[in-house]
Amino acid sequence: MPPALTARANDLVRVAEPAPRSVLEARNRMNSSAALLRDLMSSEGYLAADIAPSRIDATSDASVLVADPGPLFTILSRDFSGRDAMVPEVARSLETELGKLPVGAVARTQSIERLDDALVLLLRRQGYAFARSEGIDVLASREEANVELTFLLVPGPRVSLGALEITDADARSSKTVRTLKTWSNGDLYTPAIIDQLRTRLRATGLYEGIGVTISETPGPDGLHTVSTTLVEGKPRTVSAGVTASTTEGVGVDAYWERRNLTGRADRLRVSTKVATLGQDLTTTYERPNIGKYGRTLSLEAGVRAEQTDAYDLLGARVGAALAQPLSRELTISIGTALDATRTVDERARIVGGIERDQFTLSFPVSANYTDVGDPLDPQSGFRFFAAADTGISIGDDTPGYTRLQLSGATYMAIADDLVAAFRAEYGAFIGSDDVPPDRLFFAGGGGTVRGYDYQSLSPRNAFGDLVGGRNLFSASAELRWRATERFGYALFTDLGAASDDPGSVFSDAAASVGLGVRYYPGFGPIRLDIATPLDRRDGDTPVQVYISIGQAF
Repeated sequence: MPPALTARANDLVRVAEPAPRSVLEARNRMNSSAALLRDLMSSEGYLAADIAPSRIDATSDASVLVADPGPLFTILSRDFSGRDAMVPEVARSLETELGKLPVGAVARTQSIERLDDALVLLLRRQGYAFARSEGIDVLASREEANVELTFLLVPGPRVSLGALEITDADARSSKTVRTLKTWSNGDLYTPAIIDQLRTRLRATGLYEGIGVTISETPGPDGLHTVSTTLVEGKPRTVSAGVTASTTEGVGVDAYWERRNLTGRADRLRVSTKVATLGQDLTTTYERPNIGKYGRTLSLEAGVRAEQTDAYDLLGARVGAALAQPLSRELTISIGTALDATRTVDERARIVGGIERDQFTLSFPVSANYTDVGDPLDPQSGFRFFAAADTGISIGDDTPGYTRLQLSGATYMAIADDLVAAFRAEYGAFIGSDDVPPDRLFFAGGGGTVRGYDYQSLSPRNAFGDLVGGRNLFSASAELRWRATERFGYALFTDLGAASDDPGSVFSDAAASVGLGVRYYPGFGPIRLDIATPLDRRDGDTPVQVYISIGQAF
């Protein structure tokens, strides 16, 4: 045997079997092993290999295979059939593809079959949707130790796509699905076009079974119809979650969602949250693919209450937003919202007020970029968010302002089980200094700097009361180790502060370090973080604990 094949050959013939019960069984075993070795040799280019079993006349005779590999065969030529059924430029691209198996290369079965698959795939990418291979004609010369290859390709028709038809769907649902169409009538078929259609159908969340077929014969217009068979999933979802920390207390959230409410792939969600520092009840309605794929209208109405060291708030909100993806990763959104709030805050108490009633009309604009995979446990990629929220408040005062916010995160796999994650956020205000307290920036706690009390890294008034700031900076770094299938660990550090002064928001930043445990039940990690402040001040507790679902960022 050639040295490179000896180990594989031994693995094929050394099998754990009981002793043969007869000479015939022993001979059959020997012949089967010989056939396996011939296939191995042939697949590696030894097409004339001879594997001779020793003679067995009794069950006690030794089992010996004598191998003669013969010469190593190489490629003399390669061509393909079906050329007359292809347009010239496609035939030329196939000839270029043949160059990946050059003349003189070893005639290995795997390389030859891989090229056969590549030729069929190339045909399909060039519009030949039904292209197939009927095998490979191999003409071998023992004297010259070479082979001539002919790939037996059947291109079939070159397919131009036409209408999208939906099987067993009412007119309204059919219209909705047609907005997901990924081609214009007359476009050439490619596998990517059909794969993208399947992706869009899955993204609606409406179907648990998706089938897509292309008619083999064109219609009177010369175009091939694409038909979809869809099996609708359950239209309702109920979800619940819990979070807990020593700074923000305990919170429980839940939602009920109804999909395809009007047959337009829309969804209605009612969500609620009850936590130590806040409660809310919100109803949202989303209507996707308005006039164009991806264009989504969102309507929202809700009430909320917040109880923090900086202010107490009761509020109601209605809003609308229109989002449009510019690419698979980038989405922009523009909207408007009206907030009615009654706030008791430290700034109001200083001037002798008790309650502050305001109506705030705002116009948020945002851009969101993400190319991460699992949002609950990113392993690689990048996230970026930018928002400008211009608002005018009417009530006790009438300030006009613009709230700016930038945030980003990146994830890098250092090893198969080790991920480095980094996050940074910056916020600032432009315009009036008299901003509603719930719009100001606060730092400290689970969302910004773990290890410090909630909102405690924020500006205070002359009496030491938290009042919020017009600037925000925070950053985090984590090293995440997936130790086993179920458990992982994290080492992290956070840094940040809120301030009224753009410069001091960096110089006043406080840092913390911590350790985390991650449990992976199958849908995403359950997170337990323990953090301690590095810039500990009077009143700061030495350790804070956070429990939630999903990574910290």
